[in-house]
Amino acid sequence: MKKRNTIKVYDGPSLLDGERIIALVTGLKDSSSNIKTGDMLQSWIMRYDVAPHVAIKTGQDSSVCGNCALRPFLADQRPEHIKKPCYVLTFQAPRSTWKANRDLPVTPPDKIVDFIGGRQFRFGSYGDPAAVPMWVWNACKNGERRAGYSHQWDNPATQSIAADLGRLLMASVHTSTERARAKANGLRTFRVIQSLAEIEPGEVLCPASKEAGFKTTCDRCGLCDGKRGVDDKRKDIAIPFHG
Repeated sequence: MKKRNTIKVYDGPSLLDGERIIALVTGLKDSSSNIKTGDMLQSWIMRYDVAPHVAIKTGQDSSVCGNCALRPFLADQRPEHIKKPCYVLTFQAPRSTWKANRDLPVTPPDKIVDFIGGRQFRFGSYGDPAAVPMWVWNACKNGERRAGYSHQWDNPATQSIAADLGRLLMASVHTSTERARAKANGLRTFRVIQSLAEIEPGEVLCPASKEAGFKTTCDRCGLCDGKRGVDDKRKDIAIPFHG
């Protein structure tokens, strides 16, 4: 099998609004240069028909980002506690990845493992994994360590797969109230905070963050992989906003 750096694992309707989206996995040949995540395979969820840097301006990113409060298009509606938009520079890696790979053939689920093997995997380097059917992620989840986040844990459009998502992903939250609601739903949380003083009981500062002194990288940590059953007592993660 010829070694590829990118494969397409999904091309179909978004579970959030029905528009055509794609999911790409990169880093199969060339390791990620992300110093925080380390050598994890990256997955990108984007509109098929709209470049990501355009979609964030028109609001069409709702197909892949749903109700995320960090969407730039929602700047006028952003709550006071969320002062800055999403940190992803969509005109850089997402744009080039979309342009070069959006018309790749879809790799069948039973062949995905041949490319991924046991590599560490990041769900949603851009885009929310909840936009993509669970069978796609089930085919990608065989790595030793995983990391992923979803803002859609309370989105009615994805309630049918919420439990499955919670076993793979952290519920992305921004306030104590949101965290409490997610915890009540049996989820582990990843909370964006404004200062270290906000860290609550049951939370720990992200060990791969600058504030924690880069103690590790995501590919070596493995804390952000959802909830491993009802007896999972691991702490939730908090990280200062990097905008």
